[in-house]
Amino acid sequence: MKSIHDIRKELDQRARESDVRKRVVDRASQANAVLTDETSRWLAGLPMKVRPLSLARKFPRIANSVADLWREVANCKEYLDSLVVDLRGDRSGFPPDVATELLALRSHYSELHPDKGSSWDLVAMDD
Repeated sequence: MKSIHDIRKELDQRARESDVRKRVVDRASQANAVLTDETSRWLAGLPMKVRPLSLARKFPRIANSVADLWREVANCKEYLDSLVVDLRGDRSGFPPDVATELLALRSHYSELHPDKGSSWDLVAMDD
């Protein structure tokens, strides 16, 4: 008969193995992803200095997601922020070239869609 300690140890081991398999599957699905035609058109429409070509080459699924959200300002800003800032604390981060492109793209997007202040901000300006 197994003790509670042995069962917990076995469950922890299975969880670790499952996490490893999940990461391998996630990487494999990322590697098999391809850019959509819509994403290619979106890339071509961006100014050359902010075109995330390394992102598209190395992480096509993420590039497709950004392109899909591009016209949804609040959602796109939130998604770009989530890519640039690790809120979960368990991500390894992007390669430097991709991280640089994401920062440039986020900055460009902020220039296209500046945050609008609330009505209360206008009241504060009158003071």
